[in-house]
Amino acid sequence: MEEKLGDYIYMGMGKCKEQTVCMSVAYKIDYCIKKAKQFEELVGGEVRFYKVNKVKVGELEAQESFNTEGKRNE
Repeated sequence: MEEKLGDYIYMGMGKCKEQTVCMSVAYKIDYCIKKAKQFEELVGGEVRFYKVNKVKVGELEAQESFNTEGKRNE
């Protein structure tokens, strides 16, 4: 089955001290990365952007994980 817009969300994840936080949410990975990087810049280093999770809408666990440039994590 082919994926369509709205099947998945992308969550830009960061670290604030030792806590994992969600920095951005979007339907497209490039927009998610853009917004997470803007957030990271805005807070002046208090939060470090480190990955993007791809989550199927309605699910609780990430299907895939990507680095901050959109490359699939192994």
